Amino acid sequence: MDPNQYDLYLKTRFQRIKDRVRGKKSRQYTNGEWSGWEQQIENERMHRMMNAVLFLLLSASIFLGSTPMIFLFFAILAYMWGNFFYLSYVAKSLEIRIIEERLKLFTEDKGMLRLRITHNSILPIFFGKLRVGTDKSLLFQHGVELIHINQLHFPFQQVGRSQWEVELPFTAVKRGVAKLRLFDMEIDSFFGWGKVYLQTRDKMKFEVIVYPRSEQVMGLEKILPKKQGEQPSRSSLFEEKSKVLGTREYVNGDSFGQIHWKATARMASLQSKVYERTSQLSWLFIIDISTSSLEEKLRGVAFLVQYATKHNITISILVNIKKFGSPSYIVLNAGEGKQQLHAALMLLARIQVENVMIPNSMFAQVLHQHAQAYPYVIACAEQVTIEKWNLPQSTEAFALEGIGEGVKMVRIPFQAKRKVVG
Repeated sequence: MDPNQYDLYLKTRFQRIKDRVRGKKSRQYTNGEWSGWEQQIENERMHRMMNAVLFLLLSASIFLGSTPMIFLFFAILAYMWGNFFYLSYVAKSLEIRIIEERLKLFTEDKGMLRLRITHNSILPIFFGKLRVGTDKSLLFQHGVELIHINQLHFPFQQVGRSQWEVELPFTAVKRGVAKLRLFDMEIDSFFGWGKVYLQTRDKMKFEVIVYPRSEQVMGLEKILPKKQGEQPSRSSLFEEKSKVLGTREYVNGDSFGQIHWKATARMASLQSKVYERTSQLSWLFIIDISTSSLEEKLRGVAFLVQYATKHNITISILVNIKKFGSPSYIVLNAGEGKQQLHAALMLLARIQVENVMIPNSMFAQVLHQHAQAYPYVIACAEQVTIEKWNLPQSTEAFALEGIGEGVKMVRIPFQAKRKVVG
């Protein structure tokens, strides 16, 4: 059977099972609890055939008075009851839990889905098959790629009253958040005919957050400090008056307030204070989800936010995705450090191009308000789009462009900026 048709077949099968379960809402459960299976036994056709054979044997044994035929009748009856008993109870005490419910990886990293299978029944499982399916961000080793999800089928055997841990390796092949979309099992009868289908009653809690792989950005040296701020810089023209690094000999032109009187008295000559030079170095990232080569540009953003964290640069991210609540758009407020890096990578992983965008005119107004506090705007957008934004005159704009094997930063000329009409 074609894999996609098989998916549809099982989906309708389990939908019929769910229709029989009344008054129970679907929810997610964690490792600390187990809600059980929805179960269906498939042996109706063979059961009808064996019933017909038993009826003919019983009729013939009574009519002919044959002892061997009566013995054969009871042997087949015992076989049928054994098969029915096995299918009915083999999965009654079967539990499956996910050991690690949440993983964080970068694209192309390897990961592991770890399952703990606990079989409390005395009946062994000889012909079991487990099937898992996740979003397209993950690809299991020896798995198959379907239209909407990636799947893995694997057989297993387990003796009664035992526990078994299985590790399913996978590769993070695409940026995004991957969850378990399919988790079911089938167990073939030990007696040779019939099988039991199982599906968890509630969704199993499992999530893999795949961050975009960082891609080095060419042209990073174009971003130079412009305003006075809190970022130390040897080449800056601004000085932080509250941070005195030392003293030097007084020269003509030094202000009266710059004289260090204690050092002057100690050195018996005029000494001037030396202040730490600082600049305002903060970046505002703008992400337009409708831009071309979005994935390449997001890899450039991932590199830049890691660079900013290493150099104590304040960053903020603004995305033109509509959301409920206030504000009505996605924004990562200004911050720095490892916590800000984690939040930025999390946001980049959760961006989906299928989301609803806010109107361009509204986004231009939002962007203008945010950009006033930042000397640099780095945009994942087309240059034509950036030129239409109403950016403050004090803001320098750059665009990220994919160049096949990397990402480069392009300066947007100030004279090209013009206010959006309407």
